[in-house]
Amino acid sequence: MNIRIYIPLLILLALAGFANASPSDTLTVRVLGTAEDARFEPRVLQAQPGDVIRFEVVEGLHTVTAYHPQNRRLLRIPDEAVPFNSGMLTAGESWNLKLEVEGVYDYFCLPHERMGHAGRILIGEVNEIPNYPAGRIPGFIIENLNRDTQLLLN
Repeated sequence: MNIRIYIPLLILLALAGFANASPSDTLTVRVLGTAEDARFEPRVLQAQPGDVIRFEVVEGLHTVTAYHPQNRRLLRIPDEAVPFNSGMLTAGESWNLKLEVEGVYDYFCLPHERMGHAGRILIGEVNEIPNYPAGRIPGFIIENLNRDTQLLLN
């Protein structure tokens, strides 16, 4: 049996597999502000399962923390999802997050949450906003997230 015949065939099959695979994207969220002006830009981001979301800290000291009991907050991410917390990040640093479970992920910055520094990631096909509990989250944060989500979905 001549192996040289099979090598090109194996290469073609491998290339065909790569052509059909859907590569993940890297999306960027800028983390800005130092006090009352602290914010994620964009506040609401739509991505696909497996996409990498890079949080780039432009100024200040911030976290990217999931609303989850593990982070001492009520659950505002999909039940099956793994909670996340970047730890403290400073200007010039970045942190990558890869989400696999479809759904709505709400997150916040620990030092600036009460000032409205929160964001939302929509993974996969999201048609409506879940009725997550508010708990101690200021009402204006939820209103801003829901407004920006509706604008994105419409």
